[in-house]
Amino acid sequence: MMRLNLNQLAVFAQVIECGGFSAAGQVLFLSQSSVSKQVQNLEIALRTQLIDRSGPKIRPTLAGEVLLAQTKEVLALADQAVKAVHAAALQREDPLVIGSTSTISGHFLPSVLRELRRREPAARFSLAVSTADQLAAALEEGRTGIGLSGSPLPPGQYRSERLASEDMLLICPADHPLAGRKIAPADLSGETFLLRECGAQTRSQLTDLLHSWELAGARTLDLWGTEGIKEAVRIGLGVGLVPRRSVQLELRHGVLAELEVHPAPERRTVMASWTLARPLTAYEQLLLPLLREVAQATTGT
Repeated sequence: MMRLNLNQLAVFAQVIECGGFSAAGQVLFLSQSSVSKQVQNLEIALRTQLIDRSGPKIRPTLAGEVLLAQTKEVLALADQAVKAVHAAALQREDPLVIGSTSTISGHFLPSVLRELRRREPAARFSLAVSTADQLAAALEEGRTGIGLSGSPLPPGQYRSERLASEDMLLICPADHPLAGRKIAPADLSGETFLLRECGAQTRSQLTDLLHSWELAGARTLDLWGTEGIKEAVRIGLGVGLVPRRSVQLELRHGVLAELEVHPAPERRTVMASWTLARPLTAYEQLLLPLLREVAQATTGT
Protein backbone atom coordinates (compact mmCIF):
# COMPACT_ATOMS: atom_id res chain seq x y z
CA MET A 1 0.00 0.00 0.00
CA MET A 2 1.47 3.36 -1.04
CA ARG A 3 1.85 6.04 1.67
CA LEU A 4 1.79 9.68 0.64
CA ASN A 5 4.55 12.02 1.72
CA LEU A 6 3.12 14.87 3.84
CA ASN A 7 5.90 17.24 2.83
CA GLN A 8 5.22 16.64 -0.87
CA LEU A 9 1.51 17.20 -0.30
CA ALA A 10 2.18 20.47 1.49
CA VAL A 11 4.46 21.67 -1.34
CA PHE A 12 1.87 20.68 -3.95
CA ALA A 13 -0.88 22.60 -2.13
CA GLN A 14 1.38 25.66 -1.82
CA VAL A 15 2.15 25.61 -5.55
CA ILE A 16 -1.57 25.64 -6.37
CA GLU A 17 -2.27 28.36 -3.79
CA CYS A 18 0.58 30.59 -5.04
CA GLY A 19 -0.13 29.91 -8.73
CA GLY A 20 3.43 28.92 -9.54
CA PHE A 21 6.57 27.06 -8.54
CA SER A 22 8.72 30.15 -8.05
CA ALA A 23 6.16 31.91 -5.85
CA ALA A 24 5.69 28.77 -3.78
CA GLY A 25 9.43 28.49 -3.36
CA GLN A 26 9.62 32.00 -1.93
CA VAL A 27 6.95 31.16 0.64
CA LEU A 28 8.57 27.84 1.53
CA PHE A 29 12.16 29.19 1.39
CA LEU A 30 13.01 26.59 -1.26
CA SER A 31 14.47 26.92 -4.73
CA GLN A 32 12.12 26.67 -7.72
CA SER A 33 13.86 23.49 -8.85
CA SER A 34 13.40 21.91 -5.42
CA VAL A 35 9.68 22.73 -5.41
CA SER A 36 9.28 21.37 -8.94
CA LYS A 37 11.11 18.16 -7.98
CA GLN A 38 8.84 17.59 -4.99
CA VAL A 39 5.72 17.87 -7.15
CA GLN A 40 7.24 15.63 -9.84
CA ASN A 41 8.02 12.96 -7.26
CA LEU A 42 4.44 13.13 -6.03
CA GLU A 43 3.14 12.72 -9.58
CA ILE A 44 5.47 9.76 -10.11
CA ALA A 45 4.29 8.15 -6.89
CA LEU A 46 0.65 8.58 -7.89
CA ARG A 47 1.33 7.75 -11.55
CA THR A 48 -0.75 10.69 -12.75
CA GLN A 49 -0.31 14.32 -13.73
CA LEU A 50 -1.48 16.69 -11.00
CA ILE A 51 -0.60 20.09 -12.52
CA ASP A 52 -1.23 21.30 -16.04
CA ARG A 53 1.88 23.25 -17.05
CA SER A 54 0.91 23.85 -20.68
CA GLY A 55 -0.64 27.30 -20.37
CA PRO A 56 0.76 30.67 -19.29
CA LYS A 57 -0.43 29.92 -15.75
CA ILE A 58 -0.36 26.57 -14.02
CA ARG A 59 -3.60 24.95 -12.88
CA PRO A 60 -4.49 21.64 -11.27
CA THR A 61 -5.71 18.79 -13.40
CA LEU A 62 -8.92 17.03 -12.42
CA ALA A 63 -6.83 14.54 -10.44
CA GLY A 64 -4.97 17.50 -8.92
CA GLU A 65 -8.21 19.13 -7.81
CA VAL A 66 -9.30 15.92 -6.11
CA LEU A 67 -5.93 15.57 -4.38
CA LEU A 68 -5.92 19.24 -3.34
CA ALA A 69 -9.24 18.85 -1.51
CA GLN A 70 -8.00 15.73 0.25
CA THR A 71 -4.63 17.33 1.00
CA LYS A 72 -6.22 20.19 2.91
CA GLU A 73 -8.03 17.71 5.14
CA VAL A 74 -4.92 15.57 5.63
CA LEU A 75 -2.74 18.56 6.59
CA ALA A 76 -5.41 19.86 8.98
CA LEU A 77 -5.53 16.44 10.66
CA ALA A 78 -1.74 16.39 10.88
CA ASP A 79 -1.76 19.80 12.60
CA GLN A 80 -4.39 18.56 15.05
CA ALA A 81 -2.26 15.50 15.79
CA VAL A 82 0.77 17.66 16.57
CA LYS A 83 -1.26 19.91 18.88
CA ALA A 84 -2.75 16.89 20.64
CA VAL A 85 0.68 15.38 21.22
CA HIS A 86 2.02 18.65 22.61
CA ALA A 87 -1.02 19.03 24.87
CA ALA A 88 -0.58 15.49 26.17
CA ALA A 89 3.11 16.12 26.81
CA LEU A 90 2.33 19.29 28.74
CA GLN A 91 -0.29 17.55 30.86
CA ARG A 92 2.34 15.07 31.98
CA GLU A 93 4.74 17.84 32.93
CA ASP A 94 5.37 18.80 36.50
CA PRO A 95 4.09 22.28 37.38
CA LEU A 96 6.20 25.10 35.97
CA VAL A 97 8.23 26.75 38.72
CA ILE A 98 9.60 30.18 37.81
CA GLY A 99 12.48 31.43 39.91
CA SER A 100 12.70 35.15 40.53
CA THR A 101 14.20 37.80 42.73
CA SER A 102 11.56 39.68 44.70
CA THR A 103 11.47 42.97 42.79
CA ILE A 104 11.00 41.25 39.43
CA SER A 105 8.30 38.98 40.83
CA GLY A 106 6.33 41.98 42.02
CA HIS A 107 6.07 44.11 38.88
CA PHE A 108 7.25 42.20 35.77
CA LEU A 109 6.12 38.63 36.30
CA PRO A 110 2.37 39.32 36.73
CA SER A 111 2.20 40.38 33.06
CA VAL A 112 4.07 37.21 32.09
CA LEU A 113 1.76 34.98 34.12
CA ARG A 114 -1.35 36.62 32.69
CA GLU A 115 -0.18 35.91 29.14
CA LEU A 116 0.90 32.39 30.07
CA ARG A 117 -2.56 31.71 31.51
CA ARG A 118 -4.18 33.06 28.35
CA ARG A 119 -2.10 30.85 26.06
CA GLU A 120 -1.95 27.73 28.22
CA PRO A 121 -5.08 27.70 30.43
CA ALA A 122 -4.31 24.16 31.65
CA ALA A 123 -0.78 25.04 32.74
CA ARG A 124 0.10 24.78 36.42
CA PHE A 125 2.73 27.22 37.58
CA SER A 126 4.14 28.84 40.69
CA LEU A 127 6.86 31.29 41.72
CA ALA A 128 9.95 30.61 43.79
CA VAL A 129 11.06 34.02 45.09
CA SER A 130 14.59 34.21 46.48
CA THR A 131 17.76 36.26 46.59
CA ALA A 132 20.05 36.46 43.57
CA ASP A 133 22.55 34.05 45.16
CA GLN A 134 19.82 31.53 45.97
CA LEU A 135 18.41 31.81 42.45
CA ALA A 136 21.85 31.23 40.94
CA ALA A 137 22.29 28.08 43.06
CA ALA A 138 18.87 26.74 42.07
CA LEU A 139 19.67 27.26 38.38
CA GLU A 140 23.10 25.73 38.64
CA GLU A 141 21.70 22.64 40.35
CA GLY A 142 18.74 22.33 37.96
CA ARG A 143 16.13 22.81 40.71
CA THR A 144 14.81 25.82 38.78
CA GLY A 145 14.73 25.80 34.99
CA ILE A 146 14.30 29.53 34.34
CA GLY A 147 14.92 32.47 36.65
CA LEU A 148 14.47 36.24 36.45
CA SER A 149 16.64 38.81 38.16
CA GLY A 150 17.19 42.54 38.25
CA SER A 151 20.86 42.30 37.29
CA PRO A 152 23.32 39.65 36.07
CA LEU A 153 23.65 36.71 38.45
CA PRO A 154 26.98 35.42 39.77
CA PRO A 155 28.79 33.21 37.22
CA GLY A 156 27.52 29.65 37.06
CA GLN A 157 26.38 26.72 34.92
CA TYR A 158 23.54 28.56 33.23
CA ARG A 159 22.98 30.94 30.37
CA SER A 160 21.59 34.44 30.70
CA GLU A 161 19.91 36.92 28.39
CA ARG A 162 19.08 40.60 28.81
CA LEU A 163 15.33 41.05 28.41
CA ALA A 164 14.88 44.75 29.14
CA SER A 165 16.06 47.67 31.22
CA GLU A 166 14.04 49.93 33.49
CA ASP A 167 14.42 53.18 35.41
CA MET A 168 15.19 53.15 39.11
CA LEU A 169 13.86 56.09 41.12
CA LEU A 170 14.64 57.60 44.49
CA ILE A 171 11.18 58.31 45.95
CA CYS A 172 9.94 60.51 48.77
CA PRO A 173 6.59 61.55 50.28
CA ALA A 174 4.54 63.81 48.02
CA ASP A 175 4.93 66.74 50.46
CA HIS A 176 8.69 66.38 50.86
CA PRO A 177 10.44 69.81 50.56
CA LEU A 178 12.80 68.45 47.86
CA ALA A 179 10.04 66.88 45.75
CA GLY A 180 9.91 68.23 42.22
CA ARG A 181 13.30 69.93 42.45
CA LYS A 182 16.54 68.99 40.73
CA ILE A 183 18.96 68.21 43.53
CA ALA A 184 22.54 67.11 44.16
CA PRO A 185 23.48 64.17 46.42
CA ALA A 186 24.65 66.60 49.10
CA ASP A 187 21.06 67.82 49.46
CA LEU A 188 20.18 64.36 50.80
CA SER A 189 22.68 64.34 53.66
CA GLY A 190 19.97 64.64 56.30
CA GLU A 191 17.73 61.90 54.91
CA THR A 192 17.11 58.38 56.19
CA PHE A 193 17.58 55.85 53.40
CA LEU A 194 15.30 52.81 53.42
CA LEU A 195 17.15 49.63 52.48
CA ARG A 196 15.72 46.39 51.16
CA GLU A 197 16.47 43.12 52.95
CA CYS A 198 19.95 41.58 52.84
CA GLY A 199 20.60 39.82 49.53
CA ALA A 200 18.23 42.07 47.56
CA GLN A 201 19.80 43.59 44.45
CA THR A 202 18.08 46.93 45.11
CA ARG A 203 19.80 47.08 48.50
CA SER A 204 23.20 46.62 46.85
CA GLN A 205 22.40 49.29 44.26
CA LEU A 206 21.36 51.83 46.88
CA THR A 207 24.37 51.20 49.15
CA ASP A 208 26.65 51.59 46.13
CA LEU A 209 24.89 54.86 45.31
CA LEU A 210 25.41 56.16 48.83
CA HIS A 211 29.12 55.46 48.53
CA SER A 212 29.36 57.16 45.13
CA TRP A 213 27.39 60.13 46.48
CA GLU A 214 29.75 60.31 49.49
CA LEU A 215 26.80 59.58 51.81
CA ALA A 216 28.06 56.27 53.20
CA GLY A 217 27.51 57.54 56.76
CA ALA A 218 23.85 58.46 56.18
CA ARG A 219 21.11 57.02 58.41
CA THR A 220 19.54 53.82 57.07
CA LEU A 221 16.59 51.63 58.00
CA ASP A 222 16.18 48.02 56.91
CA LEU A 223 12.80 46.92 55.56
CA TRP A 224 11.41 44.07 53.49
CA GLY A 225 10.22 44.19 49.90
CA THR A 226 9.31 46.96 47.50
CA GLU A 227 5.84 47.35 49.02
CA GLY A 228 7.39 47.83 52.45
CA ILE A 229 9.68 50.53 51.05
CA LYS A 230 6.78 52.32 49.34
CA GLU A 231 4.61 52.36 52.46
CA ALA A 232 7.47 53.50 54.68
CA VAL A 233 8.22 56.34 52.27
CA ARG A 234 4.55 57.31 52.14
CA ILE A 235 4.32 57.73 55.92
CA GLY A 236 7.57 59.69 56.09
CA LEU A 237 10.12 57.21 57.45
CA GLY A 238 12.65 58.06 54.77
CA VAL A 239 13.44 57.86 51.07
CA GLY A 240 13.87 54.69 49.04
CA LEU A 241 15.01 53.28 45.73
CA VAL A 242 12.41 51.41 43.63
CA PRO A 243 11.74 50.54 39.96
CA ARG A 244 9.68 53.22 38.22
CA ARG A 245 7.08 50.69 37.13
CA SER A 246 6.37 49.74 40.76
CA VAL A 247 5.26 53.30 41.65
CA GLN A 248 3.55 54.50 38.47
CA LEU A 249 0.12 54.75 40.12
CA GLU A 250 1.45 56.46 43.25
CA LEU A 251 3.34 59.03 41.19
CA ARG A 252 0.34 59.67 38.93
CA HIS A 253 -2.02 60.22 41.86
CA GLY A 254 0.39 62.31 43.93
CA VAL A 255 0.85 59.75 46.72
CA LEU A 256 4.63 59.64 46.24
CA ALA A 257 7.12 61.87 44.44
CA GLU A 258 10.43 61.40 42.68
CA LEU A 259 13.65 62.95 43.93
CA GLU A 260 15.42 64.11 40.76
CA VAL A 261 18.97 63.67 41.95
CA HIS A 262 22.00 64.04 39.68
CA PRO A 263 23.75 61.79 38.93
CA ALA A 264 20.62 59.65 38.75
CA PRO A 265 20.49 55.97 39.73
CA GLU A 266 21.51 53.65 36.90
CA ARG A 267 18.82 51.79 35.01
CA ARG A 268 18.37 48.20 36.07
CA THR A 269 18.62 45.30 33.64
CA VAL A 270 15.97 42.57 33.70
CA MET A 271 17.72 39.27 33.05
CA ALA A 272 16.40 35.81 32.20
CA SER A 273 18.66 32.87 33.02
CA TRP A 274 18.15 29.18 32.33
CA THR A 275 19.80 26.06 33.64
CA LEU A 276 22.34 23.94 31.81
CA ALA A 277 22.13 21.20 34.44
CA ARG A 278 19.17 19.52 32.71
CA PRO A 279 17.03 19.86 29.56
CA LEU A 280 14.28 22.46 29.75
CA THR A 281 10.77 21.06 30.13
CA ALA A 282 8.09 21.76 27.54
CA TYR A 283 6.61 24.53 29.70
CA GLU A 284 10.02 26.10 30.23
CA GLN A 285 10.65 26.07 26.48
CA LEU A 286 7.34 27.93 26.04
CA LEU A 287 8.24 30.43 28.75
CA LEU A 288 11.49 31.76 27.25
CA PRO A 289 9.99 33.30 24.07
CA LEU A 290 7.02 34.51 26.11
CA LEU A 291 9.36 36.40 28.45
CA ARG A 292 10.95 38.11 25.44
CA GLU A 293 7.53 39.09 24.04
CA VAL A 294 6.25 40.53 27.32
CA ALA A 295 9.50 42.43 27.92
CA GLN A 296 9.28 43.96 24.45
CA ALA A 297 5.62 44.89 24.90
CA THR A 298 5.92 46.37 28.38
CA THR A 299 9.24 48.17 28.19
CA GLY A 300 9.81 48.73 24.47
CA THR A 301 13.41 47.48 24.74
